[in-house]
Amino acid sequence: MIYYNATTNGFYNSEINIIPKNSVEITHEYHAELLQKQSAGFVIQTDKNGYPIAVERTLTAEEIKTLNESQQQRLISAANEKITLLQRAIKYNVATDNEKQLLEQLELFTINVSRIDTSNINVVFPEMPE
Repeated sequence: MIYYNATTNGFYNSEINIIPKNSVEITHEYHAELLQKQSAGFVIQTDKNGYPIAVERTLTAEEIKTLNESQQQRLISAANEKITLLQRAIKYNVATDNEKQLLEQLELFTINVSRIDTSNINVVFPEMPE
């Protein structure tokens, strides 16, 4: 049998674990469902009876800011890689007019992305020019 304990927020299998006091029994199917939801980003919590339920996780403002900062850096780094190659093409006079235009767009893109307020929970990052 599978058990859930609200105090430890843990699952226990009676065949291999000592079951803590105040644990509730759940079915193998419900256990599998909870684990599936957990891997999809839900959090396992308890209801008022100590029974496990999966609830959608809400990110904190700090977590959102950190995620936005990571996205900001990824976009700037990816754009800078392209900028470096385009600058070389210009340096050696092998750049096409389209490449010269793309270089300008990418440089402006990095400026715009660097100015984004990453603490804004509804921030929308622009698409990178191609």
